[in-house]
Amino acid sequence: MKRSRVRERERLRAPVETTDPAALAAYAGALRPVVASLRSLAEDATAAPSQRVHARAYLRREILRGIRELEARIDTASPVPSPAS
Repeated sequence: MKRSRVRERERLRAPVETTDPAALAAYAGALRPVVASLRSLAEDATAAPSQRVHARAYLRREILRGIRELEARIDTASPVPSPAS
């Protein structure tokens, strides 16, 4: 695996301090480009076939990639439930 992929995974899984307003704002700011990308891909995917910019396979792959990234980022911000004793 490439080092840049490892760094990217570590960046995505970095803990988020949800009690600090500045850290939370920075986290939300980092999510905006992901959401914007997903929005443009979804708009392209739902356009009439003659108006699409990208192929359906590309759109499907990139939308799923964006969703996985959002899920990974949300998982890092969610508190881990403690095991019941």
